[in-house]
Amino acid sequence: MTGVQTCALPIYAIKFSPEAGCITITLRANNGNVVFTVKDQGEGINDKTQKFIFDKFYQGDTSHHMEGNGLGLPLVKKILELHKGRIAVQSQTGRGSVFIVTLPLNKK
Repeated sequence: MTGVQTCALPIYAIKFSPEAGCITITLRANNGNVVFTVKDQGEGINDKTQKFIFDKFYQGDTSHHMEGNGLGLPLVKKILELHKGRIAVQSQTGRGSVFIVTLPLNKK
């Protein structure tokens, strides 16, 4: 994985988690892929926002109390796609989020 994928998601988990919250990071092989997950204990992401978080310039936090320009997740998604990978999110409001990155394993 590139530095953007490995660094951005844990940084976002820290940014959106409460103080003393727990962040879980896993890495495993699964059916010819490597799967990297980042789970946080933040506010979670509502269904409407989940539809747009990978769109350029979209910011789900309409209060603007968090810094950002809406390019981080779209950039991660684009880089993953260039490497034949994908990113998904599982989240519920009030229960945190899990971001799942899947990349094919290079077999040489």
